[in-house]
Amino acid sequence: MKCTWHCLPDLSQALLLTEFGSSRAADRIKTSLDNIEHLISSPAHGFRSLGSAALNMCEVARGCADAYYEFGIHCWDYAASDIIVREAGGVVVDTEGGALDLMSRRVLAASSKQLAEQISPRIKHLVLERD
Repeated sequence: MKCTWHCLPDLSQALLLTEFGSSRAADRIKTSLDNIEHLISSPAHGFRSLGSAALNMCEVARGCADAYYEFGIHCWDYAASDIIVREAGGVVVDTEGGALDLMSRRVLAASSKQLAEQISPRIKHLVLERD
């Protein structure tokens, strides 16, 4: 089943999803908060956090949210949702905009490539231990 989104011309109209992950290291928390601050002041329309990578990505696939990004998740948290978003017509990439590497523990799912390209340069990217 293909979902159809309204096409967003820019980030200012986007509803974004993210999570803080399970790490409570001070630097990781600071990076997460800095990323939210950069995006919300871009300005993004709004932020939500649903508590699950799979649920967040499925909300993008359904068209209920426009993009989702996260650092520190594991491949089993989002591998199936990657397929769901792509089958619905969305894009799933590495947070730096390149091809998704499921073992890198970072993901950016969006309703369009253009929206992903607007989000990626506005966030600080983490390089984490691979799965």
